[in-house]
Amino acid sequence: MSTSETVDIALGPCPCSQGKLFKYVTSQDNPWSSVQISYGTDCQRCSNEWSFSSYGTMTNNASEQSYKEAYEAELEISTRLLAIVDDLVDAHFADYATKPATVELREMHRLGIAKLNIEHLRKARRAGRKPSETVSALNNLDWLYTVARRAGREPEFIGLRKAYEDARAETKRRSEKIVRRSIA
Repeated sequence: MSTSETVDIALGPCPCSQGKLFKYVTSQDNPWSSVQISYGTDCQRCSNEWSFSSYGTMTNNASEQSYKEAYEAELEISTRLLAIVDDLVDAHFADYATKPATVELREMHRLGIAKLNIEHLRKARRAGRKPSETVSALNNLDWLYTVARRAGREPEFIGLRKAYEDARAETKRRSEKIVRRSIA
């Protein structure tokens, strides 16, 4: 059984100046364990308003919350977009299921949506994986627009693609507004 020892090192005032920032160094009394470093504050207000990383940075929780909300919205739209893309890909490759794997792979390579080799494709087929699970269809948007048009889903696809791009831009914008400070 090992024991540990923690040393608290005061680094300076917290953001509101009502307390102090600390570096906590915890070491075990055995030669095989490494030292653990963490950061925190003795100020109740700042401990509620800021999150501390083990890398020596602190992040304002309110500014990060806005980013998290945007990211969640982006993920929701991404899920809906990928569901349509999967449907379109699987519909396109439905005719290839009865053809040799080499023919299907040639089409995937021609479209620039797969980097797998024939053995990987055969293994995926044996495992019952759908074509949408083996390709990166978003690598060829022009082809996807064409397939969506043929399937009568072009307006839906275009709308979700635009919503996804807007959501990504909003997530990026909010990520740039996250307030982070170096502790050390």
